Amino acid sequence: MKLARHATGRPNVIVFQGSFHGRTALTMALTTSKTVYRAGYQPLPPGVFVAPYPYVYRYGWSPEETVSFCLRELEFLLETQTAPWETAAMLVEPVLGEGGYVVPPRGFIKGLRRICDEHGILLIADEIQSGFGRTGRWFGIEHFDGAPDVVTMAKGLASGLPLSGIAARRELMERWIAGSHGGTYGGNAVACAAAVATIRTIREEGLLENAQRMGARIMDGLRALQAEFPVIGDVRGLGLMIGAEFTAPDRTPATGLVKAVVNGCLKRRLMLLTCGPWGNTIRWIPPLVVTQEQVEEALAAFKGALAEAVA
Repeated sequence: MKLARHATGRPNVIVFQGSFHGRTALTMALTTSKTVYRAGYQPLPPGVFVAPYPYVYRYGWSPEETVSFCLRELEFLLETQTAPWETAAMLVEPVLGEGGYVVPPRGFIKGLRRICDEHGILLIADEIQSGFGRTGRWFGIEHFDGAPDVVTMAKGLASGLPLSGIAARRELMERWIAGSHGGTYGGNAVACAAAVATIRTIREEGLLENAQRMGARIMDGLRALQAEFPVIGDVRGLGLMIGAEFTAPDRTPATGLVKAVVNGCLKRRLMLLTCGPWGNTIRWIPPLVVTQEQVEEALAAFKGALAEAVA
């Protein structure tokens, strides 16, 4: 956000419903996935505006209808709340993380790129969770048409060691005033060495390809279970970033059942996390080195826990 404001001279930013961007004062203002991340800290920094994210399953429309609605609402926002000339950037997760592991239809990112280009707004991809092989490509944005101006990265970058970074076009980076941005621990040698080793391992061990293969197997397994247990309302994902959303027949969140399934899985030595505003989506995010045998064992444990929970 500092770079976007510095480079454009504009104050405002647009984020998307369901976003999670952090826990500092400004990044809490950018986060809309759950009130728990913001409650008790208001008022938060101003200049943040929220547009809809194409959550196809929640809206209940076709992918095309959902994208069209979201892009129209975004353009309406630019007409009614934050003028294009005062909007520095749009910050988007290529795949929603905490917001529910939602994969946008292909036309959404392309539409954002078009609107940004039309108004001189920067497009920032938050790849903290979707980057470094998680979706079967180096970055989640690679699955879509529309290159970002800025990319934020962390987590998988250094296999858990504390390292993060931003990448942007040179002409943007050259607009920093010397000394206007920095950090005490920038360029930590140990964390940087871990990042080099991580990237080398991903390349040499073919972990992008493994994420694609194992992700496809998990998706197939979950969709087979969906046919057997209709309480799994939606299965979605890219690579090894997969969500299974649990809902009642009227599509209301089945949060209680999800808690029972997660606890049942833990008894079977399978640890799973939830996400989404109601905590009714189970996310599948095994390490990129996961094997076929481990995937089958996990799916079997999940099926057992699910059968027990719905009995």
